Amino acid sequence: MKKWLRRLAIGALIGLLLFAGLTFLRRQLARQQINQEKHAVSSALPVDIGETNTLEILPLYENAGLPGLQTGHGVSYLVRTDNSTILFDVGFNLEAASPSPLMQNMNALGISLDDVDTIAISHRHPDHLGGQNWWTKGTFSLDGTTQAPLGNIPVYVPEEMTYPGIVPVLSHEPAVLADGIATTGVIPYLQPFPVWLATPKGDEQALAVNVAGRGIILITGCGHMGLESLLARAEAVFEDPVVGIVGGLHYGSATLDSLQPEIALLDGLDPVVVALSPHDSDQVVLDGFAQAFPEAYVPIMVGQPIVVSAVAASPYSGDELAATTD
Repeated sequence: MKKWLRRLAIGALIGLLLFAGLTFLRRQLARQQINQEKHAVSSALPVDIGETNTLEILPLYENAGLPGLQTGHGVSYLVRTDNSTILFDVGFNLEAASPSPLMQNMNALGISLDDVDTIAISHRHPDHLGGQNWWTKGTFSLDGTTQAPLGNIPVYVPEEMTYPGIVPVLSHEPAVLADGIATTGVIPYLQPFPVWLATPKGDEQALAVNVAGRGIILITGCGHMGLESLLARAEAVFEDPVVGIVGGLHYGSATLDSLQPEIALLDGLDPVVVALSPHDSDQVVLDGFAQAFPEAYVPIMVGQPIVVSAVAASPYSGDELAATTD
């Protein structure tokens, strides 16, 4: 009996060591692939995406919000420019409610799917796709237990995904969605634990909006690729400078001391708006960024628009219009 138990223990230990070794090897190979893909894109020619005079980012699902609106771990933003309305990610539906928290908020805010010109998905994680069920199926849902017909609405995705009645556009390369707004193209990242046990490498895309007279505002889902990689991509792809960022940067519960290089990176942009998602950065981080950027920082809350306008062409003062919340 003792020999049998000893053999079982040795076999289990060998199996565990093999699993750990293979997992480590897959992770290292994924890291090498990520580095190669980053270098491959660094030579991309700048893309002229046009410009918009107005930019409004309305959080439809987030971890904080105005009274009476649904909140939780996840992201969905409605991005409005001069001539386009883009739904960026579709939030999370932990309890598979119908209508979903996203649809409840859209109804409360007077927004319908008919208002949406384009849908863009940042990356394939359940808190951006409408829930665990849709994530496991490689698709997404706005409305909870079903998938609403999207008609002719184009959908831009960073990885292979499906949706009934349409073929989502795989936007590996930067894609212009409308005048003044484009995707960054996918940026590879190392998946967080425990997802990396199954899939070590992920791909994420952000939105870039060129506000006239100001520059590029980046809109992110989680920011798994990291701020440095995101800014490097924007610098390589777009002609105008980055002057702001709105969305997730996945800082979690990092200390402010450890985030000083990130703050310095942003400070070097002289940003007109900095708004961190509360779904993947804790309150200490949010407060630290608010203190670091007292003039530019805006909290992200469901139902509270973040507005960035073009430089005012006032004949009287020449003043600029700042980022505001309405």
